[in-house]
Amino acid sequence: MTAIFKRRALALVLAVAVMVIVPSAQSSATEAAWARLAQGGYTILLGFSRTPGGGEPLRPDLGDCENRNSLSDRGIQESRRIGMRFAARAVSINSVYAGEFCRALQTAELAFGRRDVETKPYLNSIVGGADPGLIPAELITAVEEFNGAGNLLMVTHPVLIKAISGTTPREGEAIIIAPGENPGDKPRVINRLLLD
Repeated sequence: MTAIFKRRALALVLAVAVMVIVPSAQSSATEAAWARLAQGGYTILLGFSRTPGGGEPLRPDLGDCENRNSLSDRGIQESRRIGMRFAARAVSINSVYAGEFCRALQTAELAFGRRDVETKPYLNSIVGGADPGLIPAELITAVEEFNGAGNLLMVTHPVLIKAISGTTPREGEAIIIAPGENPGDKPRVINRLLLD
């Protein structure tokens, strides 16, 4: 009986230790990401906020938010919180680009202000899955040519972020990228930033 009790006690101690260590590791990674962004010169990839239903086809009426999937109430709140997080950290954002789908555009506008958002077709979802070979050349060029004192923020689809980073971002997670090793190479992932 005492051996079973000792094993259970040890298992409990280990479980508590893991719960303490994992959030603190995530917290330090997030702090390191904020510190990088404070230096400026990076591109931040952010997936659109929550929407009701599934995916949408690529059609000419992408910007018609009355008839297309737009953000859920929860997605609207999430977008506003993201903007507040960046404002609270005083992270400089030079430009905000969004894909043409309503959910990407609305996420960007709610987080960073309607007048500051430019739509870019190369931030729309890529057809054919998250193959790194399908990353639009215009996106790679935009990352390579950005040299502002602040940061460039792009709101796009998770499948495009996965093609660049190799993993699907969690909800409320941004991926910080920089140009690839050589011109035209896939951008490099510098860090991840938990926003929610």
